[in-house]
Amino acid sequence: MRALVWDGTGLYVDSTIEVRSPGPGEVAVDIAMAGLCHSDISPMEGRIPQPTPTILGHEAVGVIAAAGPGADVPVGQRVVLTVLRRCGECRHCREGRPNLCPASGLPVASPFSRDGDIVHQFVRLGAFAERIVVSQEQVIAMPAEIPDPVAAMLGCATVTAFGAVEDRARLRAGESVLVTGAGGIGLNTVLAARAAGAGRIVVVDRNPAKEQIARTCGATDFIIPSDPSQIAPAVQALVPGGVDAAFECAGHTGLLDAAIKSLAGGGRVVVLGLPPTGATLDLGVRDLFHDKSLLGCRMGSVDPHRKLPDLAERVLRGELDLTPLVSAVVPMEGAAQLVDDLRNGRIDRGFLRVGSAS
Repeated sequence: MRALVWDGTGLYVDSTIEVRSPGPGEVAVDIAMAGLCHSDISPMEGRIPQPTPTILGHEAVGVIAAAGPGADVPVGQRVVLTVLRRCGECRHCREGRPNLCPASGLPVASPFSRDGDIVHQFVRLGAFAERIVVSQEQVIAMPAEIPDPVAAMLGCATVTAFGAVEDRARLRAGESVLVTGAGGIGLNTVLAARAAGAGRIVVVDRNPAKEQIARTCGATDFIIPSDPSQIAPAVQALVPGGVDAAFECAGHTGLLDAAIKSLAGGGRVVVLGLPPTGATLDLGVRDLFHDKSLLGCRMGSVDPHRKLPDLAERVLRGELDLTPLVSAVVPMEGAAQLVDDLRNGRIDRGFLRVGSAS
């Protein structure tokens, strides 16, 4: 089969990749389309370790092609993927918090190989391949009426952002918001804040070309800083006393520090962006006085099996429109250009047309 392989120096389409059949509790998924997320290019930039050769990709939509023993997902079912491989038995799973399940981060044997040698599977998915094998816990049914790019985005960027706003920060109507980073996660966060009834929504990005799409999504103000130290004073000038909630979506510790300094009393900062491995924060403890909170957030801090169907229903009812974020759809052969466009802020969310299923 064909897959997009990262070998440590470059991306290329390889038609000699093999994938094993699904085992107990597993399913094979024929991938139709996959989004390119900053997490996918982090291994290329050395921000997170990843053995090579590897098949990247995790934000995708496809169709169940086969089910292993004990798997109860019907063949032919359209699904989106989640990185969370829950056990269903630990206290976190019982409490509806599979993002904290110890099994969700455990390594699994890659189903991919080439000439008898292993080809690694990024975050237990490896969605830039025509067919993948994953746990049945990593697939969630998706209505056929939702277009492929939107369906794929729901499974990562959208569920993460809406979970962060609605479930982690518990944003209330009328509250003021700061979003740092106007990429896929950041723009979905703006959409979520608007849906929650936020009053002022301030977006920060160093790329002035992002202002139009940020305002389309619901931003009321847009700041273009030349240095993170400029952000807090600019926010305080727009929202005297500071914002009620801030969402750091770029994985930049300087932006996280600025977000903390931009908070009002009782405010909270939610960390969504993926920082480089080993990144540290020089935090002034007094910055958290006056009941301020610094909150971690993995995959929106939600159960995607509950949150995703709700988000899909909002799309079907016309309450949530993600189509403005779909910047490009290209075949796998166009991946290198798509990566370059994402790195340089020329697109909001790009997608790879992987196969024909869906």
